[in-house]
Amino acid sequence: MNLRIALVLISAVCLGACQVRDGAAGGRVEADLALSSNASGDDENRAGSGPPAWPRGPTGETAHCVVTRIIDGDTIECRNVGRVRLIGMDTPELSQQPYGGQAKEALRVMLVGRAEVALELDVERRDSYDRLLAYVWVDSLMANWALVRQGWAVVLTYPPNVRYVDWFYAAQLESREEGAGLWNSGGFDCLPRDRRRGRC
Repeated sequence: MNLRIALVLISAVCLGACQVRDGAAGGRVEADLALSSNASGDDENRAGSGPPAWPRGPTGETAHCVVTRIIDGDTIECRNVGRVRLIGMDTPELSQQPYGGQAKEALRVMLVGRAEVALELDVERRDSYDRLLAYVWVDSLMANWALVRQGWAVVLTYPPNVRYVDWFYAAQLESREEGAGLWNSGGFDCLPRDRRRGRC
């Protein structure tokens, strides 16, 4: 971890650290959530002495979502909205055990105890499965980005939905270098997209 990221994380307001057990894999999934105290999009996302180490709040309009179910590591279900696909990233399928279950559990930990989350849309609103495409915000933490940074997801972006793509690639580079999450256990030896296409 470079010095800049370390200093930013140390200075962030830490609202919680959770440890859970992944029942299917018997492995431990740890998710440390370092949250900024700024819960709304502010000028730090767009101006300042340099880009922040992570997106600190939505830059577009948001809608509220009451999460009723976590489908897998990159899909949730919201009351009165239906299925929501977290965009810009990809996690292993549940059939790819233990990795799919671990990614799902990491997302569950981020959302546990949350009555509502915020959904930020990009250019395209729905995918071919009619899922709403969104960035999911837990206060000022973007779950999409956090899953990539913690090593539970890899970058998968489809233009024109590229609002935060630079942050996602930077997060993936750091998590891979650190051996975070599934990078440490071989979970991305076969990338989720390649697995779905039967390439590995």
